[in-house]
Amino acid sequence: MTVDYGDLEFTRPAKHIKAVNVPAVPQRIFDGMRTYENASRGFIMLGYERSSKSPDGQIVEGGIILYHRPESEQVSQVYRMSTDVASTQLERLTYFDIGTGRTIATFRSIAGEDWRGFFRGGGAIMAMDLDGNEQFQLWRYWEDAFSEKTLPMIDGELDNAPGKGRIERLTNDGFKYTSVVISQSDKFMLFCSNKENKRDTLVYVTELTGSKTGAKADGAPFTLPSRLLTPTTGQGTTQWAVESVSIDDKYILITKIVSSSCRAMYTIDISGPEPTAPQLVTLPNSSEKLEEISNSFANFSQNTDVAHTIHVVTNAYGDFDSVVSYDIETQSVTHVTTPQPELNALRRISYEMESLKVTPESLLFTANIEGWTSLFVMPLSGSHKNKVIEVQLEWEKGWVTCHPNNLNGKANEVILKLSSYRSRGFVARIDITSELRKVKVDADGNPYIPASLATYSQAAAISDPKAVEPQLIKFKSFDGMQIPAVYYHPSGGKSVVPVVIGIHGGPASQATAQYRTPTHGYLLNELGCAVIYPNVRGSSGYGKTYMAADDVEKREDSVKDIGALLDYIGETMQNELDSSRIALTGGSYGGYMVFASLTFYSSKLMCGIANFGISHWPTFLQNTAAVRRANRRREYGDETIPEIKEFLERISPINNASKITVPLLITHGETDSRVTVDEAVNMYRIVSKNVPTELVICEMEGHGYKQKSVIEYTNAAAILFLERYLVAKAHL
Repeated sequence: MTVDYGDLEFTRPAKHIKAVNVPAVPQRIFDGMRTYENASRGFIMLGYERSSKSPDGQIVEGGIILYHRPESEQVSQVYRMSTDVASTQLERLTYFDIGTGRTIATFRSIAGEDWRGFFRGGGAIMAMDLDGNEQFQLWRYWEDAFSEKTLPMIDGELDNAPGKGRIERLTNDGFKYTSVVISQSDKFMLFCSNKENKRDTLVYVTELTGSKTGAKADGAPFTLPSRLLTPTTGQGTTQWAVESVSIDDKYILITKIVSSSCRAMYTIDISGPEPTAPQLVTLPNSSEKLEEISNSFANFSQNTDVAHTIHVVTNAYGDFDSVVSYDIETQSVTHVTTPQPELNALRRISYEMESLKVTPESLLFTANIEGWTSLFVMPLSGSHKNKVIEVQLEWEKGWVTCHPNNLNGKANEVILKLSSYRSRGFVARIDITSELRKVKVDADGNPYIPASLATYSQAAAISDPKAVEPQLIKFKSFDGMQIPAVYYHPSGGKSVVPVVIGIHGGPASQATAQYRTPTHGYLLNELGCAVIYPNVRGSSGYGKTYMAADDVEKREDSVKDIGALLDYIGETMQNELDSSRIALTGGSYGGYMVFASLTFYSSKLMCGIANFGISHWPTFLQNTAAVRRANRRREYGDETIPEIKEFLERISPINNASKITVPLLITHGETDSRVTVDEAVNMYRIVSKNVPTELVICEMEGHGYKQKSVIEYTNAAAILFLERYLVAKAHL
């Protein structure tokens, strides 16, 4: 959507920044933020790389693929490092700037393909957009050393110099491509796209080898052939995602995403002359209604003797997400972590399961324990078969994601990405086979492994030397519901300080041990502010009842949770927090929460910062990307229904903006396709008539900021704003 704000007087204080009413930011803030911004430049795991064979028959071991933004670069880049922890090698693979490459959503390693009439070995399929609008296109990354022929420069190929890899554009349209999955046989590539009607997200399949595309070994672009596997309703209400392909290439496993709380599983049989229609997978003896069941991290077994067993995280058997295994042939289910005693799980765990990885040797999964994760392994064979064993990592604890090396037949070689209050992400390795020799039993009879980490020095944590450890607090809301929050205090509660409340987006997301705003460290250590990240109702991680407690007509109950937190600070924390000096910050849905909370509680607040937030529900729902609209209507309400629209109008912050009596800073990405920039501009026009209001519009930025210049400026502007309206006044 194009929004006209040419009448606003803006400055350009940084690359890709338009600032309205923002005073000049002192250099001391940029300098002071540098340490904290560097500490936030962690490493993101994109997965293992397949080993490749050169045309002369030599095998080159695959590495580990990382995503990381160098300090001097505008956007993040892709790297390869050796799997050997003794190595210090870190090879940069991509060399592009904003406008030629922006956000890489997917990097799927492949054995190769023959789309141009010869075999191009190794490399990957990428889904990447160019300017933050999330119109992800498909791209082929490869290196000529593993190809039978060297192609001339292809029309539309990215300039990746001085990298040795080449990047060919496979799609070039206004549609969106996501959910890329490569079959275990390396024969098929599955993906999702809205290319039928720009609204419905449907499933397609293409062959990697034996493709007979008709394309030639020249520089001409070609159209990647694909076959539609799922029906379209034509109504913009269908959103499929590809999950897995069975090891024998008989079934494709997909999910139909209806809302945050409803994600149904289906299979498609592709073994015959024609694929079948999607068949619903119904887990036996489920205690929940189909429309209230969410299935995630679904994967087929990687063992040929149980090829059609699905391992999945599901809430089909209660309030919490649990790991279960289901055989679609025998229709039998094995409960792995389901907490209900009568279901006889292998190990009952009364917390949300947060992830699941399937290998030929084991299941690896994590439990979300109040925002911190614990890692578990369940061997599928051997002396510890079907035992759910906690892997107790030797570190300060935080958030863990894992990646087993399935692609290269080394399933027990596991790479971990770890985030904690000390750092935003570093990479380490464990070997499950050796760790299983150290299994112990705790006082409750549960098996565990005390596991040491082998870290990669080239992907080590950039730690904040002044990192403050958080604590978990809980407070009662207006209706008695317990609301958890992650709380940081600069002096451990020994002094009374101002406080910044940071509200996460989603709303089905969670403030965890790894979650914090970019300005977090500066607020604590340089400005002496406490920081609280509440998980208001509607947050994930606490069961589906809690997550649904803010749906549609209950939207403002989550805002009341912020009011309860303000009261809790004033009544219970007066010896460590100054209840007269409180600011709110938040992004996306958290931005809405800032807007809304200011309309309710301006008398208890000093100021607010809203990043890419929703100010008017009906226009947000009308303007958000068509592929998201039906899903968001189920969460927030359908504005096409008159009585719902009336309700949404009534609670929209923009229609209550006159109640805001404290300063406000608004930032927004100009190409945001989720929450369009008019939400910010329109809110600014109204609020600025009554209170000091600042507006920052970020060019070539979508929903969340990725460019160095934008990150640095928006962070510094936020610090200056809080200095003036929160901290300085605390010293009066």
